[in-house]
Amino acid sequence: MELRKALNILMIISGIIYISLSFTSLKKYKNKISNQYSNIEKINLSWAYYLIIGILIIWICVVTKNDILIFASVAVFVLIAAYFGINKAGILDISELENNVLEKIQPENKEVPVKYQNSSLSDENTQLIYKKLVHKMESEKLFTDPELNLNLVSSLLEVHPNLLSQIINTVENKNFYDYVNTYRIKEFKRLAVLPENEKFTILSLAFESGFNSKTSFNRNFKKYENKSPREFLKEQNLDLK
Repeated sequence: MELRKALNILMIISGIIYISLSFTSLKKYKNKISNQYSNIEKINLSWAYYLIIGILIIWICVVTKNDILIFASVAVFVLIAAYFGINKAGILDISELENNVLEKIQPENKEVPVKYQNSSLSDENTQLIYKKLVHKMESEKLFTDPELNLNLVSSLLEVHPNLLSQIINTVENKNFYDYVNTYRIKEFKRLAVLPENEKFTILSLAFESGFNSKTSFNRNFKKYENKSPREFLKEQNLDLK
């Protein structure tokens, strides 16, 4: 009896630890996505939370030792997992994307991945690469590409993605997502005040600035400017639709 009681306690503890670690890992992955992509609205990870909750439900059923509940919960979980597995394919491919980009970088500079992957840069080198990044972003307006990601920019600069992410975080104190979207907000503000753009709508100028949805644009604008796009336009005496 004592052994069975101990095993039950261990089972409960293991379940709590597993679920906690699952949520923690998912949170870390969401942060990684923000360091990789400039638009993350299409990357919806709510399905992953549902799957973790599904595992939690199965675990609770196992604890109750009700065979019918266990069988039913597992059957439903398998069906839901299969559905999400088919419909959400391509989301969890950050490592593959990074490797594909590095293969393009290596022929020209084979030492880049090894040299920079886990290195600490001097202030001089950090500023040098950062200036190249700023020049590239501003001269070529890379931010207007709604599909822009960290690996693409790092390939253009011929530096390792981890290194570029480190520099952006160090100098700007932002992840890649926030860094790019600040450029997009500035571009929208620049375009909005031009007289020749009065004929365009707010959304069309937002798309031209690099945003891929109205929701993303409104949320980011308010985040960085502490006001809505319409409030900004009103302050500028502009009447865009």
